[in-house]
Amino acid sequence: MELVGILQRFAEGLVVVDAETHHHSSNQRTKEVYLPGVKTLNERKFVEELVTWWLRDHGTDFNPSSGIDREIPYPNFPRASCDLIMSTDGSPISFPEWAIEIKHIALVGNNGKNNDYGVAKILSPYLKDRSLIHDINRMRRHPIGKRQAVIGYCFEYDFTTCIEAMLMHPSHSEYVTNIREVCRKNDPSSGYLGVMPMVEFANQIFVSRGLVKKVEIQNFEGAWRHPCGGRGQIFGWEILPI
Repeated sequence: MELVGILQRFAEGLVVVDAETHHHSSNQRTKEVYLPGVKTLNERKFVEELVTWWLRDHGTDFNPSSGIDREIPYPNFPRASCDLIMSTDGSPISFPEWAIEIKHIALVGNNGKNNDYGVAKILSPYLKDRSLIHDINRMRRHPIGKRQAVIGYCFEYDFTTCIEAMLMHPSHSEYVTNIREVCRKNDPSSGYLGVMPMVEFANQIFVSRGLVKKVEIQNFEGAWRHPCGGRGQIFGWEILPI
């Protein structure tokens, strides 16, 4: 399976997981319980539920039939594990067709207020931020699959999505009002707040440095379980070997 096909499965599965998840995440500091949905699932839980869906609805994608797994330790790299490995071409799971690291880029928090960590999660050179560039460099130095990739997913917003969110979640109007204010500050005309400007900028850097192939992008929509959900993008880069 090519990366574009993997992104298509991610986009399809994200919407199903959003509708079906029973998991409630919480704030580690305040213990506030978040509303359910992909918007508030941590990356590990999202991947777990995505894999469950994928095996259930598209199990024939995998060859061997058990050719997907999560949280696989990197060889010779203590305390680090790869988010997802999978094979569709018959490659043994011991050295799979694909090894993939996954990042959720959140532009707003559970309550719709601004989240400033999105840029750092894509581009930060500092280990503490666990960014996509950090994942790319680690996978190049410690390959765990025949082909390797990093994938991100992000919800996007504008004044139109705020109207839709208000209609679908009238009991959480405060969340939507918060999103609208963030959108207004970012783009007073349309309210656009999305990941694509960051992705395009990152793509120029990653490609020019010879780290990856050109970015692949897949849209998704209909993930409205949470008032800060809706539509967005799945994006990914195949990593070039050293």
